[in-house]
Amino acid sequence: MKNELTPSEVIFKCSFKELSDKERLAELPQVTSRLNDIKRALKIKKNGYNLYYIDSFAMDKLSDLKDYISEIYEEESAPKDICYVITEDVLNPKVLFLPSGKGTLLKERIDDVKNQYFDCVIEFYNGSSDKEKEDLLEETKDQRNEYISKLMKKAKENNFDVKATNGGFVFIPLKSQGNEMTEDEYDELENHEQGEIKEQVSELKKEAQVVLDKLTALEIKSINELRVVYEKYLKKEMKEVKEDLLFEFVTDKFTCMYLSQMFDWIEEQIVECYTVSLEEDQQYIDDIFTKFEVRVLVDNKNTLHPRVIFEEDPTINNLIGNIEYKNSNGGYLPDIELIHPGSLLKANEGCLILNLNSLLASGYSYYYLKKILMFGKIDYSYTKNYLDVLSLEGLKPESIPINVKVILIGDYEAFSILHERDEEFKRIFPLKVEMENQLKCNDASRSLVADYIKNKVKSENLLDMDQESIEEIFKYLSRIIGDRTKISVDNYYIDRILYLANDKASSEGRFSIIRDDIISSYHCDDKDIKEEMLDSYKNNKVLISIKGEKIGSINGLAVIGTSLFSLGRPMRITCLAFQGSGRIIDVHNECKLSGNIHEKSIVILRGLINSLLSPYESLPVDFQLSFEQTYSLIEGDSASVAEIICMLSAISKKPIKQNIAVTGSINQFGEVQPIGMVNEKIEGFYTVCKTLDNVSGKGVLIPSMNKDELILEKEVEESISSGDFHIYTMDTLEDAIEVLILNEGENVKTFFKVIEEEITKYKPSKKKK
Repeated sequence: MKNELTPSEVIFKCSFKELSDKERLAELPQVTSRLNDIKRALKIKKNGYNLYYIDSFAMDKLSDLKDYISEIYEEESAPKDICYVITEDVLNPKVLFLPSGKGTLLKERIDDVKNQYFDCVIEFYNGSSDKEKEDLLEETKDQRNEYISKLMKKAKENNFDVKATNGGFVFIPLKSQGNEMTEDEYDELENHEQGEIKEQVSELKKEAQVVLDKLTALEIKSINELRVVYEKYLKKEMKEVKEDLLFEFVTDKFTCMYLSQMFDWIEEQIVECYTVSLEEDQQYIDDIFTKFEVRVLVDNKNTLHPRVIFEEDPTINNLIGNIEYKNSNGGYLPDIELIHPGSLLKANEGCLILNLNSLLASGYSYYYLKKILMFGKIDYSYTKNYLDVLSLEGLKPESIPINVKVILIGDYEAFSILHERDEEFKRIFPLKVEMENQLKCNDASRSLVADYIKNKVKSENLLDMDQESIEEIFKYLSRIIGDRTKISVDNYYIDRILYLANDKASSEGRFSIIRDDIISSYHCDDKDIKEEMLDSYKNNKVLISIKGEKIGSINGLAVIGTSLFSLGRPMRITCLAFQGSGRIIDVHNECKLSGNIHEKSIVILRGLINSLLSPYESLPVDFQLSFEQTYSLIEGDSASVAEIICMLSAISKKPIKQNIAVTGSINQFGEVQPIGMVNEKIEGFYTVCKTLDNVSGKGVLIPSMNKDELILEKEVEESISSGDFHIYTMDTLEDAIEVLILNEGENVKTFFKVIEEEITKYKPSKKKK
């Protein structure tokens, strides 16, 4: 028959040969181009130039992406360590960036220095090695003793004993024998004697206050002089230690500045709290040394190159970090050691990869990520929690400048929506790379997939498979796309088919995967519904003819299914023609069961049928179309060829061949347009024919533009090869008429003449005057 495809045009053949990585990339320019796009994006160090990576998310793909970025970063040096250090204000830690590995070293060295300072402090308090200090103490002691001796002498001259107390001095009157007078004895004295004693005590107290003032002044003068000595002592004893530490970090200007300031602060505060008594000063000294801490937030001592991090759960705390508080006597106190970094900090100077779906599902993470990337800094105030309210004093760390490249993995639809509706997103993610999940089906792409399969089999300890099985996977991957000239390289589909086939082979006790395991694996989802559908045809619940000819009745093809599977099934489309005005009555539209696209196709058919049959006058025929036994919404235009053939059959009274089903869209000029799911539709008709009768002499008419999409099941291919089942193609309405209506020796011109004759029968007869 005209326009029938040969077995060689239908049967999918796909072999492969091994190629090196270099040969593969040479034949896959689109892959090389995308990789170069990623590399260029990473080389832009300016803030705000982040990358939106359009691809489906899968762990294998993520691993490949990380490996590729890591290779790019091998040309770059290790990132800096990030530390928080305490300066004058304990609640406001400052940021310090150090060369890789120097953060931990700084923390260790500062701890050492504090210990050495502490040893010097203890030595100064308890030791006697500093002569200037000892001389001052001795001089002060002598002066104090002199002041007190004078007071005691005067008191003795007035028959009083002197005792020192915390409040000053106490004067006790003496008896003539030199013994202290008791209270009872004092009470027995005459009034005038008691008055004399009181006057003497009052005078002595005045003298005592003068002595106390002198002692206080002496103490202050002594402490100040000792503090000067103390300061000189610390500078002298710690000079070499400080110089060694500064020399160790001499190449880092900001670290040296911090260390110099820290030395000054420690010495200033230690000297300021000095009161001679170590017991009294101990707590102050401990607080001073505890205060100067280093919190190494990001330690890169074991990192040779910038990091590539994927944040699996991008909550605010995981992205930015957080501040914890320690419980102390029922209250919450801040502690620099409880400041924790997030993945943005850990990836600083490197790359952070995020899954858009996870980011959008994590509360305000997307909002704060944009804020951080816009201003180029991390602020821990973004992560405040209820403990900040309960805490008496909350930490307010300095904002940390960051330079991190963020790669956001998502689909094109999400990118389009965000780019259109979110002005900030447009500025933060100005770079876009769309990865190819489908490649041209050639030796290079097939070799790429074959290598992946072999590596997967090895790494996952799967059963071996022969070349036929691998070729069947190629076929499956082309079928997913619906184009025999292309092949999917989406790891999800490859992994799924491998795991299912491996499970089937293992459960049947075999030691290798065969072709049939692959075939059954990609049909496992539709098995039950397929059986149910076939039963409905077998039991005449769905009426359909696959033999003979019928007027106004044709076998169209539809697709049912879910996101997991799609099944083709034949459906009976019928048409009645009767006197009218050229209208097409769509039964489904009348019952509000017709979608917009299908209604559009009906309008197109009305224009086409009128221009074909009666372009210069009103067509005296109405057509009523119905998709029989269809009770849900009809949508799409892939049945429009079937509909117009049905209409032409109804008006011409020429029957349609029931052994051939048809699918295809048509435009106003009678040109046939491609449709979707062509393989499923062909296989659906094949399976129903096989269930009801046999496939011999049966066939399907499809648009010729769908020819490159034919990737049929092995059984259908074998039936076509043996000459039982047939595939026909069409480019125009005339082609469809020839295949579906005309018999041998008939032509389209004659067919339309028959229609013209039939049309006259519908015209109203003229009444005689």
